[in-house]
Amino acid sequence: MPQNGHFAGRATAAPRRTLAPLTGGTVNIPKAETAATAISKARASKIDGTGDYAHGVRTIRIAKNKDVVIAGNPYDFFYANHDGWLFRYKILHKGGRQIVDFVLPGDIFALQACLFKSSLYSIATVTPSVLSVIPFDKVDDVFEHNPKLSKLIFWSAACEAARFAEHITDAGRRSAYERVSHLLLELFFRLKVVGLTDGMSFHMPLTQELIGDALGLTTIHVNRTVRLLREDHLIDVVGKRVTIRDFEALSLLSDFETSYLGDSARAMRAAARLP
Repeated sequence: MPQNGHFAGRATAAPRRTLAPLTGGTVNIPKAETAATAISKARASKIDGTGDYAHGVRTIRIAKNKDVVIAGNPYDFFYANHDGWLFRYKILHKGGRQIVDFVLPGDIFALQACLFKSSLYSIATVTPSVLSVIPFDKVDDVFEHNPKLSKLIFWSAACEAARFAEHITDAGRRSAYERVSHLLLELFFRLKVVGLTDGMSFHMPLTQELIGDALGLTTIHVNRTVRLLREDHLIDVVGKRVTIRDFEALSLLSDFETSYLGDSARAMRAAARLP
């Protein structure tokens, strides 16, 4: 699965846009428990004798650039992502690829592949990943014996649906500048929630091709847009490390409506504002 161009590549010159100076401070938000971490705890504790759904769950390691789920195939198990980046995608009949979402640490994925006759989309790794493989027939035991984990699985599915709806808005109504800004904020928040950011910085192992396929942009357009964001002092990019220099300005220019990411996102936005 070839991926062209690093995220922080060179770009051709493009006109700069003027933004009002806004300053965002350090964002503080507590680390949240995810369904993936809850599954790890259940396996470690053997659920204290309250059920056996943790038995049969196994951990696998997948190399980068490998398909985990293939569209059109039937599945009777789903996954929890403990470490690594993946992406959901569809291949069109002319060969084009549309990425519909990125799977980050803490996410549950491939539930729909168990509920439908076959998977509706494929899922591949961006980086080496550590996954739990959970038989779908264990779901009844989860709902019976672990209400907390049940709610986390529901929450993961609801957040996935909310992100899909927001991505439709990205593709249909936002400019390239707004799309890239919105994606960076979304990734920053999702990583912040699971404790994978350093201040306002985060590691992002995405190529320009992956970003373009997620946002409906060419790699050249992604490159030019990133350059604009850097010149406008909104972000810094060094290698695979992205730093949000002005959280509030990025939020305003991309119409970043944090409600689709949950109550914690609204708290994060408030914390980023100056008194």
